[in-house]
Amino acid sequence: MGRLKINDIYLGKTDGYNEFLEYGQDTCKGLFFEFPNVPINKLLDGSIYYIFGNKGTGKTMLLKYLESKLLENPITNFTEFIRFKRDVDIEQRNQLKRTALPNNSFEEIIERDIPTDITLDCTLAWQVYLIKVIINRLTDTEYGIFNRDDNNWIQLCQLIKAIYGEKDNSSKIKQILPKMKRGNVEINLSTLGKTTLEFEWVDTEHKAVSFTSIAKQIINLYSKLIPENNNIYIFIDELELSLKKNKDYQRDITLIRDLIFAIEYLNDMNRVSGYNVHLIAAVRNEVYKNIKSKGMEINKTVLDFGIPLSWEIKGGDIKNHPLLKMLEKRIRFSEQSAGLNESENVWESYFIPTIGESKLPVENYILDQTWYKPRDVIRLFSIMQKQHGYKTFFDQEIFDSVRKQYSEESWIEFEEVLTAKYSDVEVEGIRKALNGINLPFAVSDFQKQIDGKIDFFEEVEILSKNRKTKQILKDLYDIGVIGNYGPNPRFIFKGDTDIDPLMPLTIHYPLIRFFRAAMPHKKKK
Repeated sequence: MGRLKINDIYLGKTDGYNEFLEYGQDTCKGLFFEFPNVPINKLLDGSIYYIFGNKGTGKTMLLKYLESKLLENPITNFTEFIRFKRDVDIEQRNQLKRTALPNNSFEEIIERDIPTDITLDCTLAWQVYLIKVIINRLTDTEYGIFNRDDNNWIQLCQLIKAIYGEKDNSSKIKQILPKMKRGNVEINLSTLGKTTLEFEWVDTEHKAVSFTSIAKQIINLYSKLIPENNNIYIFIDELELSLKKNKDYQRDITLIRDLIFAIEYLNDMNRVSGYNVHLIAAVRNEVYKNIKSKGMEINKTVLDFGIPLSWEIKGGDIKNHPLLKMLEKRIRFSEQSAGLNESENVWESYFIPTIGESKLPVENYILDQTWYKPRDVIRLFSIMQKQHGYKTFFDQEIFDSVRKQYSEESWIEFEEVLTAKYSDVEVEGIRKALNGINLPFAVSDFQKQIDGKIDFFEEVEILSKNRKTKQILKDLYDIGVIGNYGPNPRFIFKGDTDIDPLMPLTIHYPLIRFFRAAMPHKKKK
């Protein structure tokens, strides 16, 4: 029986969106592992519309998979993909924030003066934008989600065009809000033609109305539309916080909170009105936690309409772990694509049975290298492809040779996560403080690491002045860098939510090499 070269295995990309761009929808559907605890049918019927998960758990891949399934019937199903991180630039985010300001003084307030008060509400602005996205997407088609002869539909389309101008290219530039001056929107009456709409003019000369007034009018028209049988799904992804500046970070907390609320309000309206319109959003766990930490009540929304995306499974046969099954599926799919017979047992065909002197089963070893995320598996095996793509078997040499690079690339991702709370200098201070630490260690040992390096490294000195040792360790535990050492190690990604400061601590196995940490030597019997 022929075997694939490692280079010929479709592993995918660490970024789900890039994976679909690279391989196309058909291949990605073949690669997708339908996780048993994620109810695809409930996401499609609107019962669930928030997906929560850590970075790298496959949120984008799930959204793109849903989109690809819907497009199997492109005449009856329409889709649109919004990427918050890339489609909503800084200026548009600041403009959104200004819509929540009182006294219609948007243009008079410079960026540094935009308040971060959690009482500000941008929900109305988000609703207008989402309705605009829906309308623009549907005007591209000849099939209806709504009755196009209905006067409310005609007036809504005209009104959106009258305030936004000619339809923007929604696939490239997503204009969030219409152009405004001092919180007012100018209406192009020539676009409206004969209309029964009435406006509360704040500037009759320039035909301007307040944004709040026009927003309510748009939502009111939308609520009166007559539904038809086809479906439209709007996918919202990359709800991430700006990390470099605190004011941007605080702004994004408000914006994402209100986007979550806007999605709920519109989905509720769609359900009550019988509209086949579905808004589905993927939210990173740390974003949700930071919103909640600011006293913003979104628990009810999350609990009622959200589902966590987690790959952590307790109990059962390790060989049935979903991450391993995902890898199996990708190898079998690659065999099919290459015209080879599927392996009866992928592990026997392609993998050494055990790793190291301890004879650890290879399946356990692979899982130990991860934080129970698909991204980790893809990163690990992608490095193997680059270094040993010509081989046909994953042996001890391959696993040993990639440890250093995998460790380094994994830490880079944690640096990005830490910058949500720490400055770049402080993150470097954490790296230097952990470097060379003896494992396992106590809280006091970590403090000694800091104290011993203060005089040598300015980054460690700054970290020590700004942060408490126990908080640093708690934060490192919360993202999976460290855990509690023992016969049954405790880590956040294994479902152990809180660090035990009284138990010894250790660095998660894949990062030990990066930090050049000293492992305890087992005594010979």
